Amino acid sequence: MREYALYLFDFDNTLFDTRCGIEAILREALPVLGVDYNPARFDECLGLTMEQVYRRYMGPDSSRFADFEEAFMNVVRSDAYLGAPPFPETARVLESLKDRGSRIGVVSGKKRYKIENLLRSQGLDGYPETIVGFDETPLHKPNPDPLLLGMSHFDVPKEDTVYVGDSPNDALAAKAAGVDCVIVDRHNQLSVEGIECTCQVDSLDELILW
Repeated sequence: MREYALYLFDFDNTLFDTRCGIEAILREALPVLGVDYNPARFDECLGLTMEQVYRRYMGPDSSRFADFEEAFMNVVRSDAYLGAPPFPETARVLESLKDRGSRIGVVSGKKRYKIENLLRSQGLDGYPETIVGFDETPLHKPNPDPLLLGMSHFDVPKEDTVYVGDSPNDALAAKAAGVDCVIVDRHNQLSVEGIECTCQVDSLDELILW
């Protein structure tokens, strides 16, 4: 693992353990499609957008999308993520990167205000210099636009920038944006084969082991 000047982080299941909120969304929304939720569904849907989850189970049939979206967004707008904790190494790694002079940002598919609230609740709101949330670009990961917007806040070359995430969409967005990508796979949930990334790690701690 080499040192980068700019670290852009995904949020859900990269910096914070938000499994509880994702499970709440799937439990509420999947039955609308006639799909019962079980733990295997979590792994199948990890890192997917709402549209991708829908297409996974319904294919091109759009007849149930409006009802699915309503159920999905009802949970997103709720307090399902309230109290989600950071991973044990998150504060330590962010502090180390900051001490070493690296720049830090967050680029996520979560709404900005929820990211800000969760960071603030853990005293971590001082680390990211910028946060790009779901509602700040019309297109979302795996499209590179969110990453490009995040990068635009920093005068750092692409070759000195890395995106740290936990899903295939994160790797695809980084590739499209022309930056390196680190995939964190804490629970062996990802089928790493076929995911193009610069490096795969089991913990954020590996970011500071140069």
